Amino acid sequence: MSFSFKVDKPKDLRKILENLKKEIEKHKGSFAGDEKKGSISSSGVKGTYAVTDDAIEITITEKPFLWPEFAVKNFITDTFKKNSV
Repeated sequence: MSFSFKVDKPKDLRKILENLKKEIEKHKGSFAGDEKKGSISSSGVKGTYAVTDDAIEITITEKPFLWPEFAVKNFITDTFKKNSV
């Protein structure tokens, strides 16, 4: 079952997305998108994102069964925070 959540839009979105793409591809995942919308796939997690004026809306469409929703959400949120510095 899919789920959605939002993360604050970073000031330098382009740089963050470049960093995320490199990190995802380093782990044999895929990243396709730009500063408006895109898709990601890595380690059994698949989803999409859409950028609004003040947030990034993330929808996870697939995840490993044993991974709880909150763990996936926390990992992605922490990854954005880490890459925003």
